Amino acid sequence: MTSLARLVAAVLSGMLLTLAFVLGAAAPASAHSQVISSSPADGQRVETSPKQLTFVFSEPSDVSSVVVSLTGPSGPLNVLGTPVEQGVNDLGHQTIVVPVTAELPAGLYRETVSATSRIDGHTAGSELIFGVRTDVAAPAGDSGNTTSPVDRVRSILQGIMLIAAGIAFGLIALAGPARGRGLPAARIAAGIAGLAAIGSGAIWHIGNGLIVAACGLIGSVVLFAAAFTPTLTDRIRLWLAALGLAVAVVPLSLVGHAAAQGTLMAVFDGLHIITTATWAGVVIAAAFLLPKASRGDRLPILRRTSVLASVTFLISLITGLLMANGLVPSVGGLFGSLYGMGLVAKSVLVIPVLLLAIWARWRMNNGKSSSLVVEAGLLFVILSLGVLVASQPPPASQKFLPTPSWQADSAAASLDADDLLVSVQIAPNTPGTRFLVVRVDNTRRPAPGPIQAVKARFGSSGLLDLKQGTDGLWTTNVDVTEPGPTAIHVEVTRPLLPLAVANNTWTVGPTPGTYEGGSSLTGYVGAAIGGLIGLTLIGILVEGVSRGRRRDDDEPGATKPDSGAHSAVSV
Repeated sequence: MTSLARLVAAVLSGMLLTLAFVLGAAAPASAHSQVISSSPADGQRVETSPKQLTFVFSEPSDVSSVVVSLTGPSGPLNVLGTPVEQGVNDLGHQTIVVPVTAELPAGLYRETVSATSRIDGHTAGSELIFGVRTDVAAPAGDSGNTTSPVDRVRSILQGIMLIAAGIAFGLIALAGPARGRGLPAARIAAGIAGLAAIGSGAIWHIGNGLIVAACGLIGSVVLFAAAFTPTLTDRIRLWLAALGLAVAVVPLSLVGHAAAQGTLMAVFDGLHIITTATWAGVVIAAAFLLPKASRGDRLPILRRTSVLASVTFLISLITGLLMANGLVPSVGGLFGSLYGMGLVAKSVLVIPVLLLAIWARWRMNNGKSSSLVVEAGLLFVILSLGVLVASQPPPASQKFLPTPSWQADSAAASLDADDLLVSVQIAPNTPGTRFLVVRVDNTRRPAPGPIQAVKARFGSSGLLDLKQGTDGLWTTNVDVTEPGPTAIHVEVTRPLLPLAVANNTWTVGPTPGTYEGGSSLTGYVGAAIGGLIGLTLIGILVEGVSRGRRRDDDEPGATKPDSGAHSAVSV
């Protein structure tokens, strides 16, 4: 079997293995437009029948695709109106409202919500539970799943397009120092990328899906032309290949998870995609070309590989870490979801790549040669894991929200107001329609006057009138929307006496099953990026000093060490 045939067989078999792995490991594959919060919230008890159901989605969805089903104590209910888009919330997430056209009696209610994302075209399914005058033992906590095999196949085809386009670019970029070897294989890789783009477009050919497929096909044609035209200079061929790669793979950021997080995150995603394709593509191409290269050609091939791979390697890692910080809310989300575990696996595999780079450079400095086959194999696995990660949703469930640093109040909070002792409390102390309970005690004996009225404000609510019960406590209903510290303002009226005012803070606890993600990833990501930059600077300094010493030690006519070994990553 020729080296070209071996490459084609390796690429095709690797892609088939990737397809099988992702179809198996991702079952059921998950969609991407998930319900991340709602009103009533998942697991919430409400005291009155809701007039509408409100859903906040992780990614913008087509309103016409939103389907909400409601099941109550007596079975499925036909009491929901047409979903209506209500803009975005403070964090920029789409909000959709569904009217409730009839009174809901007391009992537990199960909502199922499906929606098709405008960004990636995947159909999401989420499940929530709330109670009307009934306690909910635990929220549904559904992260949003779909069993559609079409979504999985489309993700795989887009991954194949990315891998094949990267390999085609790598072979074209190294064609100059390799004296044109590898260009036939580059044409085959570009053709595979084009076929994958056509397959992706056949499955999803509206909106962003059409853009991704069209750009993938155009970019593949440009890559094929760069590998096919014999009259191009090495420089023009390299720039034409770079253009083709950018056109083919950067639009994939339009259908990535980061696109829902804003323009900056989409830019990070685009940089991550093209630098990862470049890094892996040139290393795989170098591993293919080096075994047949002459000693005189090896050093130029490796030098260009090192230049292209070292820069793109660093950018790929930094942008990947930044996106992970934006898409994974906590350590619990990182280790508790398939998406997060895929990121962990990719990060772990980068470590042996770096160690192999250091080992190869050390061998080169000692006049020994090495191969890039192992590094290329690891990078192919990393790319395959990237395809798996792209087919999964980020951990958007509220159970993955970072565990708060504050502690919920467990007893009434008291504060002096003139000669009064005012105690406040939210019961039960979780989000929902709750009781605000105020107790007012006179500290003077005899009391200077009876309590005439008590008013209170909870957070941003208006001033509410409280009613006194037979137990002497003043109460009213308040809507608690979020856990955490909230200001409470109390005014006590007595005849012929100044208004007594008390201001206090009450900390509402989270709904059971939420905010269980542990610490945020921000600190870890910051430390990792700082460490990468620091290690890179140290590597550059050490390499510069080492080269200076070697130049000083060189004598005219001295035999140079074999430079057949060179790492794909400059360390």
